[in-house]
Amino acid sequence: MAIYLTDDDVRQLLTTAECVDVMEDLFKQEAQGLVENLPRQRFRFGQSSATLMGGSALGSGAFVVRHSSLNLLYSTETGQLEAALQPSALAWIRTGAATGVATRYMARTNASVVGMIGTGRQAITQLEGVCAARPIKTARVFSRNAENRERFAKDMEDRLGIEVVPVGSPEECIRGADIVVTMTNSREPVFDGNLLEPGMHVNAAGSNGWMRREIDEATVRRADLVVVDNLDQAKTECGDLIWAAERGAVRWQQVAELHEVIGGRLSGRSTEAAVTLFESQGIGIEDTAASAYVLKKARERGIGQPLPF
Repeated sequence: MAIYLTDDDVRQLLTTAECVDVMEDLFKQEAQGLVENLPRQRFRFGQSSATLMGGSALGSGAFVVRHSSLNLLYSTETGQLEAALQPSALAWIRTGAATGVATRYMARTNASVVGMIGTGRQAITQLEGVCAARPIKTARVFSRNAENRERFAKDMEDRLGIEVVPVGSPEECIRGADIVVTMTNSREPVFDGNLLEPGMHVNAAGSNGWMRREIDEATVRRADLVVVDNLDQAKTECGDLIWAAERGAVRWQQVAELHEVIGGRLSGRSTEAAVTLFESQGIGIEDTAASAYVLKKARERGIGQPLPF
């Protein structure tokens, strides 16, 4: 019998650190040709809108169709509906976890300082994901609202047990960092790419629409390796790279997919001095793998409301 899982259930069953391992396994599956992603589609109906995305992962035994307000998880063996999940908490966690697994393969192994631009709810799992992947000792955080960055720094210091310092400018945030993370809804770049230093890794996770840009042309040009979670989706949603490609700063043929790095076809870091960039859009197969993992734990613990079908 299928079960229904709420956002509270998902938060109880899945941590960002756990989900980093789930995402790593997913992209290994993709490298073996075992997954198929359904890129996000956006629809507008009068004054309302909806999204549709999903994908299958044979190694996880699941395929998911995600509507704006619901994840429907089916078995790849029987085709039967196995679970309906509220998607908000799951998307929040798996987005941070995707950043974590990219960091695991692309940042220097001794990276210990993070510069975090953006202090909203989504930034929480971004920082958790990075801390699950590297031995982070200090995070410097910046947002334009001083009260928000002060509160975020205190909350994350308590949550992670590391030093989290609010700073007053992007320059202070980035200077001397090993890893830079952007998670904002900005339409203009939030830092000057000329500030990047040799060996830095950048995770840009906020630009999932062609009208949004968090990083500038200089950042893209300086990156020795540019990686996305899904190339087809990036070509329609990644404002950072769409802008750069239109101006000749990068060619789409130069952009790699994350499974190529995790599967070993490409090295995530060619030298210690290389600058690397991961652009995250949040894709359907990530929902599939995370949903399947949550369902497995829910059944083990007897969590979830039975559905009458």
